[in-house]
Amino acid sequence: MRRPPLVVVFIGLFVIALGESAGALMTRLRPQIERYARARVAANPQAHGLAGSAEYDAEVTARAVYTAEAGLSFFHTHAQGLGPLAIFVSTIAASAVPWRRARGAVYALLALGALFPLGYLAYSLAALEWGREVGVEAIERYVLAPLGTAAIAALVALAVLLLAARRRATA
Repeated sequence: MRRPPLVVVFIGLFVIALGESAGALMTRLRPQIERYARARVAANPQAHGLAGSAEYDAEVTARAVYTAEAGLSFFHTHAQGLGPLAIFVSTIAASAVPWRRARGAVYALLALGALFPLGYLAYSLAALEWGREVGVEAIERYVLAPLGTAAIAALVALAVLLLAARRRATA
């Protein structure tokens, strides 16, 4: 049995460690996170469309804070899934895909895909800095979609390569 490249395993373990740490910190530091998020919204009133009306601004601020907290929560949960997935799938690729270049492509896609949870950290910060709608849209388009696509492409590529390897073995 072959082993996957250490860099892919390291990225998987790194993402798991960050996600687990984030979960613990989110629980312990929730008031500080909320205070920070509110301060960032107040520091960027134009980006959030604050109008100077206490009632309206309170609702806008609450939505932005919720979005930032949701991004942190998504980071935590996605890291718990994608880190192990990268390690597991890269191990299968190492063991079952006979073509070196094809394995390399799967490894590269997996390494990129494993970084997907980090996009949710950017999502949280962008929602606070650029405004909720603009920040979320930018990060979804330019960070989350490409990294998620890489993860999905790695899984599809591995499935195709496993079928090709099986055909080759039976021929």
